[in-house]
Amino acid sequence: MTLLQRLQHADYQGPAILALTPVSYKQLINNALQLRQQYPQLQQHAVALTFSDLESFITALLAFDGWCRALYLMPDNLADVPSAAIRWPLAQTLPALSPQNHTEPSLWYLATSGTTGTPKWIGHQAGNLSRKVKATAYSSTLRWALCYQPVRFAGMQVLLQSLLSGAAICDCSNGDMNYRISQMQRYNVNAVSATPSLWRQLLMTGQLNTLSLEQLTLGGEIADQPLLDTLNAMFPQAKLLHIYASTEAGVGFAVADKQAGFPASWLETSQNGLSFKLDAQQHLWLKPPCEPDSSLASRLDSEGFLNTEDVVMIQDDRVHFLGRASGVINVGGNKVHPEQVEQVLLQYPGVQQAKVYAKASSVLGQLVIADIVTDSTDTTTLQAALLQHCVQHLQRYQIPVKLNFVSSLVTNETGKLNRRPDAQGAS
Repeated sequence: MTLLQRLQHADYQGPAILALTPVSYKQLINNALQLRQQYPQLQQHAVALTFSDLESFITALLAFDGWCRALYLMPDNLADVPSAAIRWPLAQTLPALSPQNHTEPSLWYLATSGTTGTPKWIGHQAGNLSRKVKATAYSSTLRWALCYQPVRFAGMQVLLQSLLSGAAICDCSNGDMNYRISQMQRYNVNAVSATPSLWRQLLMTGQLNTLSLEQLTLGGEIADQPLLDTLNAMFPQAKLLHIYASTEAGVGFAVADKQAGFPASWLETSQNGLSFKLDAQQHLWLKPPCEPDSSLASRLDSEGFLNTEDVVMIQDDRVHFLGRASGVINVGGNKVHPEQVEQVLLQYPGVQQAKVYAKASSVLGQLVIADIVTDSTDTTTLQAALLQHCVQHLQRYQIPVKLNFVSSLVTNETGKLNRRPDAQGAS
């Protein structure tokens, strides 16, 4: 069934969108049907959807899934889309088109985050994207904050979970953290999904504990134990999950035991149809229950496992993520994972955020640098203590040669730390 058919079949009665004027599921369905009637010539053509507001975006999604051949979900920073795709909302008069006969399900194209490189389009079927959605009596009571734009994989997962379970959602994807918190307070949000970077920024407002959260989800970046412990202490009765999800594979898994990493036993047994294995380079490989996009063929092995290109290590019967294979810093031939150093820095009291990156060196090739956000006013003492902390927990080549104390760190449209070389923190 299409997304529209699934909502028609479910017949949810409550609000779908939380706003000054709430929008019901019935309104969204009627809007989508009217859109199809208004633009019949779009049938089985490709459409590029841009996010402007939640009601318009969901209406277009419902109308065009199963109606158009392909949906390109357009992030703000990506303009590379096939010339045949019709941009929506329409910026000009619709060209002359004729409906085409095509019975295959619509392909949804999502762009990778481009955190360290150029974003790529990956095609998925809506049924595969919503495979993990749970529709229960409890899930229908949730009031979600949408902290990412829904054209991104993480945002789409939150949107589909809310829509297909009969829950309600409000748009908290724009504005500074104080504004986002105010929106969550206004609409009595009780479920939030965000990257660890966004969770830290929400904590820094000092207002996160004013929310009555029942479900907290972390994803998109490595969930470290200090952050999990902080959130668990603030919301001890809430469900706390951290999710590993891949835009490219279109799959993911959730860890619900409030511990960083995932159980090493999962390497021997599949979880919800997903199989795991490690190679000699400690890369994590996943075998999705459905065939990945054809553009990923070079990363598939003969058994159908996909190289995620995430590097992990096994410690105390847990598999811990170290970082992306493509993101290592080469210090005199030694490989340093920025995320691993960041996790050590974040363990120290007073460190609110940390970003580790490389600086060119004529002697060693690259050096390790760290930008730190802190609430401490005595950065001289903190710097000395942090370096001593690093000496105790890192190899010599992993220790930052310079600590920069900054007021904030740049995140990208997906809520992740922006790791591009030109994305430095504000001093």
